[in-house]
Amino acid sequence: MAGVHRVGHRASRFGGDGREGFTLIELLVVIAIIALVAAILLPSLASARRAAQTAVCSANQRSIGQGVAQYANDSNDWIIGSPAGSGGHITSAFAGGATTQVWDFMGPLMKTWGIPLPEDATPTAVIQRFNLIREAKQFRCPSNDFLADHFGGPNAGTGPMISYNTSRYMLFEHVATSTPLIGISQYNNIHEEQIPTGWSPRITRMGDSSRKVFCADGSRFSTVSVTPDYDLSGQASWGGAFSDASPYTTFTRSWDRAGMTGSGFDARVYAFRHGIGQVRPKAPANAFRMNLLFFDGHVQALGDLDSANPVYWLPAGSRLSTSAMFPDVPQYFGLSGTININ
Repeated sequence: MAGVHRVGHRASRFGGDGREGFTLIELLVVIAIIALVAAILLPSLASARRAAQTAVCSANQRSIGQGVAQYANDSNDWIIGSPAGSGGHITSAFAGGATTQVWDFMGPLMKTWGIPLPEDATPTAVIQRFNLIREAKQFRCPSNDFLADHFGGPNAGTGPMISYNTSRYMLFEHVATSTPLIGISQYNNIHEEQIPTGWSPRITRMGDSSRKVFCADGSRFSTVSVTPDYDLSGQASWGGAFSDASPYTTFTRSWDRAGMTGSGFDARVYAFRHGIGQVRPKAPANAFRMNLLFFDGHVQALGDLDSANPVYWLPAGSRLSTSAMFPDVPQYFGLSGTININ
């Protein structure tokens, strides 16, 4: 119809339907709006991703806790992963079975769950078992994207760092005198930790299971000066690739907190992987967090200092001095002299 003007169309000097493109200013405005929206949304998306990773890790640990309880029920209350128990048959550089070394709790758990592993008594089979274990989704914290290099024992090459480490002093057997197995399966109270006389690693003997850690996010072997590696020796001492002391002690090789201050590397990034928000190295205590699995089956996320409570890492009846603790631990928990663990 003549004389009708359609909205959205204008006459064009160049013919066509009269539509015009964006001007440069309009395009810049659109780009600025997109950038603003992205700046608002991306931190929220990153936070949601971190929360999801923490939740998956927590679910992994709860499943591990169920396996720990199942193993104890089938094994006269023994704690899985003890070099005096599930690893006790390994008396040389390597051995057959599901266990890769004396401290390994993951191989025995996979067998408890009915997941097949190569069980030949050869270095090749040990390597195959170890690689299957560290790649298994049941034992992979999704926030763990670190690689570990070979240090000792059969060489399984570079691969994912073991995600979870057990509490070492729960797993020793106490003996009164020094023997060749000190540090491997036995302990005679030669360090600051004094475990109960006659202690053997059984769940019903440890005290309040809701306050005792079986395992936690870990990074053995790593420190402020050592990037992650693993010792796959059959009779590896003091925790091997799977176990460590605790976050309270400077002797830890999994939960090193020494780099929080000073100019050294902050190794908390390896094990304390579940910080709230985007945590930066040198952040204050408790900015970095990790998941801990307690023997009653519950999982709790705690900061790097909160997780250093000695009660969590030693069986009831143990005694402990503060001489080798990170300096902030005694002050934070009000500890001095000789500490009796309940």
